[in-house]
Amino acid sequence: MISAIIPPAQLWIGSHDALVGEAEQYLQTQFCPHGGCGTCTTCMQIRQQQHHGVIWIAPEKGYTLEDLEVIFETLSFSLNQDQHVFFVLQKADYLTTACANSLLKSLEEPTTGYHFILLASRLDALLPTIKSRCIIKTFSSQSVDPQHEQLYALLSSHNSPDPAVFLKAIDSSKINERESTELLDALLSYWIKIYSQSIAKGDARAERTALARLNVLKAALSEPPMPGSSKLFWKNVFMQIAE
Repeated sequence: MISAIIPPAQLWIGSHDALVGEAEQYLQTQFCPHGGCGTCTTCMQIRQQQHHGVIWIAPEKGYTLEDLEVIFETLSFSLNQDQHVFFVLQKADYLTTACANSLLKSLEEPTTGYHFILLASRLDALLPTIKSRCIIKTFSSQSVDPQHEQLYALLSSHNSPDPAVFLKAIDSSKINERESTELLDALLSYWIKIYSQSIAKGDARAERTALARLNVLKAALSEPPMPGSSKLFWKNVFMQIAE
């Protein structure tokens, strides 16, 4: 059964894959006649993103206005009192300014029965006007794409990474610009934790290492890779870390 009170717009922050899983479970509890059993036809349809009450939007790269047309077309239809439809916008931190602005009225005053769930890995990448219209929930788990675990391990090492090992890893990697941003976020979370721990322990050496890594990563995050330049981007990051 659908909950009696559902916020018109929710913004969830965390790692992409984890958020998709959380959204599936949440929607199962909303639509499943057994409270989210995970095994019935309704739960399976939600997991396969085929349920009639959920519209998933997942752009391949950045959002375009065309990606959002399905939202406005659907909102033009009134629902019965017991009907509910959820729009799930994956990678909402990739909304362009034009796309974000086009959603503002719908997020603030959606047609009765319609609900928005925005999934994003970076809160700071969203416009304040979007954030102000949403109930924000943060999921603390920071997972790393298994394909990029070696890069994460090398760049989270407290010792200077071996250049030959790093170059081999990045040359064989298929990391793209979106995945690069997600990896940066994971590395920043790690080194922030290490920095805080080193201060608490009075470990000056670890504090200096963590601060140096944080400065490099923050600078890199301010100028993320352009399409097709992710490998060069990470080589530049590595060179700064290895200095």
